[in-house]
Amino acid sequence: MSKDEYGVLLYYKFASIPDLNSLFSFYHSNCISLGLLGRVRLSPNGVNVTVGGLLSALEKHIEAVKSNSLFQGTDFKLASSYHPLNDKVAVECGFTSLSIRVVKELVTFSSYPLLNPPEVSNAGRHLSAAEFHSVLQSAGKLMKNGSPTDDKQLVLLDARNLYETRIGKFHAPSVETLDPGIRQYSDLPSWIDDNSELLRGKHVLMYCTGGIRCEMASAYIRSKGAGFENVFQLYGGIQRYLEQFPDGGFFRGKNFVFDH
Repeated sequence: MSKDEYGVLLYYKFASIPDLNSLFSFYHSNCISLGLLGRVRLSPNGVNVTVGGLLSALEKHIEAVKSNSLFQGTDFKLASSYHPLNDKVAVECGFTSLSIRVVKELVTFSSYPLLNPPEVSNAGRHLSAAEFHSVLQSAGKLMKNGSPTDDKQLVLLDARNLYETRIGKFHAPSVETLDPGIRQYSDLPSWIDDNSELLRGKHVLMYCTGGIRCEMASAYIRSKGAGFENVFQLYGGIQRYLEQFPDGGFFRGKNFVFDH
């Protein structure tokens, strides 16, 4: 990848933040000096970052973030976009300006107050890209053989918004796929509540762009108790999967943000 190419960087970290003001100052200074645009969300429980700019600038940003021990073990998802984002995608992704905010939730999970907010510590089990692929592959083989095994209880759940799903998604012919068709992520809890019977007793395989939305959503599903224990999520999201399977594997279309 050329250092003069444009790129997109996604990462998040759940951790106790002792000094939000100091972290806010770091991001403000660092992103402005490097010419990065996008969204930075800070909360007492962690950070959620989606920024774009020159690859060389994004790599410098990563090194600066890594110097803070709070971010140990963070999965930085960086990819070239080959050219500046088009206007429509730039607006939808927030790449027309730099927005740094201190918030209560790293992702706006609900448009209404939850009686029992999901605990991220109760999130679904992480599956690597290879494990995720293997599950879909095995399900297809078993269905072809007519084997009445647990694969018939497998459902694939897309935790993204409609505008993301419309340009690319996983397609496994032998696996039931649930597409909530939501306009914004905060609508997902309502969809889960209204469609919980589609998930009860199933092995739920979830995915999103970079992983953070699945952390919250999988924890919410599991919080429903008996019958909702078996929830799994694609670690690192679609981006990590496509790095592992450059030909696309079971993913069809484009990965919103990275492929625009």
